[in-house]
Order: sequence, then structure tokens, then C-alpha cells
Amino acid sequence: MRSLLADRFAPGTAALPPELKVIKGDETTVDLGQGHCLEFVRIPTPRWPDGLATFDRASEILFSDKFYGAHVCGDQVLDEGWTVYADDRRFFFDSLHAPQLRQVNNALDKMEEFMPALIAPNHGPMVRYGRVELMKQYREWGSKTASQGPMVALIYASAYGNTAAVGQAIASGITKGGATVELINCEQASPADIKEAVEQCSGFIIGSPTLGGHAPTQIQTALGIVIANAAKTKPAGVFGSFGWSGEAIDLLEQKVQDGGYKFAMNTIRVKFAPDAGTLKSCEEAGTDFAQYVRRAEKRRTRRTKRRGDVSDRTSQAMGRVVGALCIVTAKRDEVETAMLASWVSQATFSPPGLTVAVAKERAVEALMCEGDAFVINILPEDSPLSRKFMRDYEPGEDRFKDLDTEIADNGCRIIHGASAYMECKVSQRMECGDHWITYAVAEQGDVLNPNALTALHHRKSGSHY
Repeated sequence: MRSLLADRFAPGTAALPPELKVIKGDETTVDLGQGHCLEFVRIPTPRWPDGLATFDRASEILFSDKFYGAHVCGDQVLDEGWTVYADDRRFFFDSLHAPQLRQVNNALDKMEEFMPALIAPNHGPMVRYGRVELMKQYREWGSKTASQGPMVALIYASAYGNTAAVGQAIASGITKGGATVELINCEQASPADIKEAVEQCSGFIIGSPTLGGHAPTQIQTALGIVIANAAKTKPAGVFGSFGWSGEAIDLLEQKVQDGGYKFAMNTIRVKFAPDAGTLKSCEEAGTDFAQYVRRAEKRRTRRTKRRGDVSDRTSQAMGRVVGALCIVTAKRDEVETAMLASWVSQATFSPPGLTVAVAKERAVEALMCEGDAFVINILPEDSPLSRKFMRDYEPGEDRFKDLDTEIADNGCRIIHGASAYMECKVSQRMECGDHWITYAVAEQGDVLNPNALTALHHRKSGSHY
């Protein structure tokens, strides 16, 4: 054997291929020798049905797959000063895990039993110093998401990952819109799981690829379960991706319509792989769907408040706080959007800084993270721009159509008709209830109409805009 190995590793010879071991059936461990034994635990989720966590008791390292990570790739190996990536880890959770909380909690239950000394996720730096706090935060974030509002069942199958990407974007928008979402991959979910979800949900959305001019068998089965068990009062939605004709999407739309359900979103049809702009439109559609469901839920549960109720009086007092009407414009890569804002306030003299409160369901929120740029366009009194931006926009609709604008140095839009503008860069942001408070430094700006009076937003109640 020694002579054989010597021959294989002699200069000029090919290296011996590593030993491979295929884990099958109930096998859950692999002995690596020298005290190292890998333990495997399946942690499937709708998005990653093949999820697998691995733990080595000798080194107490947990390889956590898609959990406890961040969308960062730098020189940092461990989490010294680990709060540097706090926002990135929260963004990672919200983007990937918030729409699949039931399966996420099951996975957390399994991984927390190991009590690891070090966590090695697939994405981002390894976690040693903040591991206990991060594991606790995953529970807190999940609990906060689960309790935020009515539940939407999002049921899908995906052949090449495109339909799954669209569904994930819609699900992300649903959570941003103040509802929870039960993400159901028909290829793994049982009929009983689908039936339970559609019975408990306040609305449902179903999506499918088109394969050979048809919907996959799993989707056809799920559609039958939905129509047989979901109350006709529940709002519905349909989406899908296709390569050529998209018959499966038409089938779902027709069957849902024939079932007597009301659509709370326009049917989404995506050809081939969705780009960033398409995914942003899908996210906005999910947000609109969540807001529709929340409004319907409020109408069903609304109770007449007692005259003089303390909370109502407090809300009236809060409404007396006024703010300047501004249009916030933001852009990242090919994604661009804008919103009307009135919760804007100067925060610092040096550097010149301001805060902007942005509701979590606003499309612009995702473009106002730390390091992002935006422009504050301050409106004059009686500006028609305020009425234009007060209306509801369809997902993906161009906010700047027919507007006279120019591009600022930071890449965002200056709107002609504003009385002044400031080019800003986000320095920090803080989560506060149903809003994000963004603190930004004004890097440059100008007064366009020195004689104009600033438009103010007067409200009778502090419970809504």
C-alpha cells in the first residue's frame, strides 16, 4: 500500500482522488477520525427543501447553511465588533426567512440543541462573540413578524427557480405590508398542510411555471384543495413564469375566477428569469395585497370607539404635529422610485443632517439603507406635485412619467417644481414600530424658489397620514 501511494504521489503523477462517502437513508453522522464526527440535521424550508445543518462536537462548530448569515463578503473572518453587520443580518433574515417562519422555527429548534461555540453560515462572517444574541434575535424577529397581522397563504411550484424567485419577492412585499405569509412549496408540502393553510389564511396567492403547455401536477392538486376549502370571501392572486406561452398562468387565473374569488392583485406573468426591476414590482404587488387584506380584516373587526376614548384623544393630539411635504426620490442600479413624505425633520447642525420616517411597506424603503443615496425635494404651498404623489401607484408604475426632472450628482432625481432640494446619503437607520427612521447627511443642495412658502401637512389624527 505504501509503495502504491508513493507511486501515485510521485512527482509528475496525478493526485489520488479524495475518498467520497454518500450519506443515504437514516445515516446522520460521518466519523472523520481524531475525534471529529459530523452530525447532519435536515432543516428543510420551502425555498431550500434540501437544507442541511452540520455540527462537529469536537470543535463545537455549527455549519448553519442559510441561517445566521448576511449578504456581505469582506476580509472579516469572525465577528469582532459584530454589531457592524447588525443591519445586514436583519436584512438577510427579512429577505430570506420572514416568509417561511413555521419551517424556520422548526430549524432553529434543531440547531439550538447543539449549543455551538462558533456558527459558520454559508453567507457572511462566522459568528463567535455574538452567537447567543444572534440566535435570540432570530427568535425575536420571527415572533415580531408572526404577530404583525393577518396571514396570506402563498402556494407555488417552480421548475427552474424563476417562479420561486417571483414568489419570494411577493412574499417579501407581503411581510413589508404588515401581514404574515405562509410560503408553501407544493413539491414538498402535503395536502393536509395546504388545506390547513388555506382554511386559516385571510387571503391566498398561487403561482406556477408552464411545462409543456400545462401546470405541474402538484399545482393542479393544490388548486383543487384551495377551491374546495378556501372561503369565497378571501381575496386571491395568481402569478407565474414561463418560457414561451404561459398557459398554466391562464389556467390558474380562470379557475380562481370561476371559483368566485375576488382578485386583490393583477395577475403577474414573467417571461424567463425576472430581473431586478421585475422583482421590485412583484414586491410592490405583495405589499398592495397585504394592505388589501389588512383593510378587509379591519372592516370585519372594526368596533365603534367610545367618545372621549383616551387613545383616540392621544391620536388627535399627535395629529397636531406638522411636517413639511417633500418628495423623496431614490435609485439603486436600475430600480428607481419615489414617495411623498411629511415626517422629515432636521436632526443635526454639524454635519447637516436630517431624519426621514419611512413606513416599512413603502417601495422606497429598500433603497434607503445605510450608504444609499436619495434626494429630498421640498414642495411649495399648493403644489400639484403633492396630489400626484398622494395617489396609489400600480406595482412597477413609473412615478416620474410626465414630470420635469434632472439627475442629481448622487444619481437620484431632482424634481423641477420643488422649492428646494437636498442630496443626501444614509448614515444610520433605526427600526421603530411600523416605520424605519433614517438619518442622513445632506451633502449638497439648493433653493430653487426663494420666495415660496413650504407646504405643510396638517392632520386631524396621529393614527394615519
